[in-house]
Amino acid sequence: MAFRELIAALPKVELNLQLTGALRKESLLLIANQNGVPAQLADFAYWVDMLDEPDPQRIDEIARVAGGWIIYPEDIALVIYDIGVALSKLNIRYAEVSVVPSDFIGSARMNFDTFIDALNDGRDRALRAWNVELSWIFCIPRDNPRAADDVARWASRSAGTRGNVVAMGLAGPEDAQPVGQFRRAFAMAQKKELHTAVSAGDSSGADGIREALEALQPKRLVNCWRVADDDALLGEVAGESLPLVNSIKRALAFGEGETHADIPVKRLLDHNAALVLSCDMPSLYRSTLLDEYESAHSDHGIAPEALIQMARRSIELSYLEPERKETMLRNFDLIANSAQSRFMDRN
Repeated sequence: MAFRELIAALPKVELNLQLTGALRKESLLLIANQNGVPAQLADFAYWVDMLDEPDPQRIDEIARVAGGWIIYPEDIALVIYDIGVALSKLNIRYAEVSVVPSDFIGSARMNFDTFIDALNDGRDRALRAWNVELSWIFCIPRDNPRAADDVARWASRSAGTRGNVVAMGLAGPEDAQPVGQFRRAFAMAQKKELHTAVSAGDSSGADGIREALEALQPKRLVNCWRVADDDALLGEVAGESLPLVNSIKRALAFGEGETHADIPVKRLLDHNAALVLSCDMPSLYRSTLLDEYESAHSDHGIAPEALIQMARRSIELSYLEPERKETMLRNFDLIANSAQSRFMDRN
C-alpha cells in the first residue's frame, strides 16, 4: 500500500473549505449561462480564463467574481451538492465550509432564510446521496467591516444554529482593514457561545497573528504558518492547544515561501502545535486534502504515523456534535489500524 492509498482509506474531515474556492468550473459556467452573466459581464471570457490559470495574488478576487455568478437559491444548492460529491471521492466524511453570506444575502432574490435553506438543501442532498456531512462557518470579509454585525447576527440567531452554522470567522486580505474593526462582532458571537476562527498571518506575520488573538480571542487560527516566526507566540498557541488550520499548497502559491523548506510544517509539529491540514480553495489552488497530506510526507518528511494522528486530530478539533464526533473517532480508529497494518506490511 502506497502512502497516498493509506491516507485515502482514512475517513477524513476538512476544517477550512472556502465555498467560492471550491466551485467546480463546469457548474459555474452552467449557472453563469443560465443567469445571463456572459451578456452582462464584458470581460466574462477573461474571468473564465482566470479560473483555468488563476493568478495566486488575485485568488480572493477571482473567487469573489466567480461567486457573483451565483444568484438564485437553486444555484447555491447545486454548488453545495457538487462539493459533497467531490468530498466523497476523497473519503472526506465531514467538512466545515467557510461562507461569506454578505456576498449573497441582500438582493431581491436572496434573503437570510432563502440562503440558509438553499445551503441546507444542497447539504441534505449530499448527505443522502454520498454520506458527506457539511456545516457552515459564516465569515466576515475583512474588506467589508460594515457587514460584521450582520454576519454575527446571522451566524448566532437560532435559525442559523438550527441550519448547521457552527462558527463565525474572519477572512480575506489582512491589509484591508484593522482587525480591531471586528471586535464587537466577535464579542457578540462569543456571547452567544458560537465558535470563532480567524485567518491571520499571511501578510502581517506573527505580529498580525498576535494582534488578532488579543483583539478577537478566536478559538481557531487559519492560514497561520507565520506563527512559527515567533518562538514565544508559538509556545503560547502550542501550550493552549489552539487549533492551527493550514494549507501547504496555499502557502506556496501565496508566496509565503519559495520552496517547501520555507513552510514550517515540521517546526510546528516539533513544538506540539495543534496543526491540521486543509486544502482551503481546491479549485483555485489545484489541490486536494490528499495532496496536502502527501506533500507533508514527501516534501516535509513527516512520518505516516504522525499524519494519521493529524487526521484524527482534525476530527477531535472539528465542530461536530459530541456524539457524532465520538462515533466518527471510533470508526476512524478501526479503519486506521487496519490500513496502517497493511501499509507497514507492504513497506
